Amino acid sequence: MKILVTGSAGFIGKHLVFELEKQGHEIFAFSQSLGDDICDKNAFNKFHSQGIDAVFHLAGKTFVPQSWENPRDFYEVNILGTQNVLDFCRKTQAKMIYISAYVYGIPQYLPIDEKHPVNPNNPYAHSKYLAEELCRFYSENFGVKTVILRPFNLYGDGQKENFLIPSLIRQLKENNEIIVKDATPRRDYLHISDFINACVLSLNCQNAFNLFNVGSGKSFSIKEIIEIITTYSDKELKWESLGEKRQGEIPDTQADCALLINELDWKPQKDFKNSIINLKETFL
Repeated sequence: MKILVTGSAGFIGKHLVFELEKQGHEIFAFSQSLGDDICDKNAFNKFHSQGIDAVFHLAGKTFVPQSWENPRDFYEVNILGTQNVLDFCRKTQAKMIYISAYVYGIPQYLPIDEKHPVNPNNPYAHSKYLAEELCRFYSENFGVKTVILRPFNLYGDGQKENFLIPSLIRQLKENNEIIVKDATPRRDYLHISDFINACVLSLNCQNAFNLFNVGSGKSFSIKEIIEIITTYSDKELKWESLGEKRQGEIPDTQADCALLINELDWKPQKDFKNSIINLKETFL
C-alpha cells in the first residue's frame, strides 16, 4: 500500500514508519521537521497524484501541561490539522486512521470500554475528541473510511523526557534519586511496539467507521513504576513523593480492549516490568 504518515518524525511516527516499511509498504512522510505545516490546507497538494491508499494522522500537539498554557494552539493544530487531512482523504478516497488519545476523564467504571461517557479533562484531550467528531462527521457524510485509535498511555524507546517514565529514569541517571509530586495515580501503560501492531492491523478494517481503545488492560501506580526502576540496581537509590495532588487528577485508568481484540485479533505482547527494566538499561 501507499501510506502517508503525518507526524512521521515523532515518537509514534518513527516506530510506525519503520514497521510499515519493513512490511513492504511505500511510505510518504509528512513532518514539521521536513517543513510541512499541518494547518496549511495546501500542504497536501503534493500528495494528490501519488495514489495514497491510507493516511495515519499523528501530527499535532501532545504535551498536556502546555495545553493549559496555550489552549488555542492545541485547538487550532489538532482540529484544523485533522480537517485538512480529512479533506485530503475525501478528495483521494484514502482511508483515515486517526491516532486520538485518552478522552474519558475520571472514570465512572473500570475497565473503560468505548461506550464509557467521554469527558475530556484538559484542553489537549478536548481538542483530540473534537477532532474525533470531525472524523465521525466526514465518515458519515462524506464517505471517508475512518479508524480512530484511542491509546491510553504509551511508553518505549525514543519518548521525550518530559513524559513520565523517561523523566523518572532521567532523574535516576542524573541525581541517583527520584522526586515526584504524587506517587498514587495509576495508569494503563502500553509498549509502543504493541501499539504499532494495533496501528498496522487497523489497515484491515473494512467498516466505514471504527473506534477502538488501545491499552494493556492493567494499571500501575507511579510508586510501582519507581519501585521497578529502583529495585533492579547495584547501588542504593532513593525516591520521594511530595504529596502534591493535581486538581482534577484521574485516580486510575484501565482499558477494556475487547472490541479491538475481537475485531482485529490483537493483543499486547510486552510485559511491563521487563520492558521498564530494559528501558532503564537503555537510558543508563
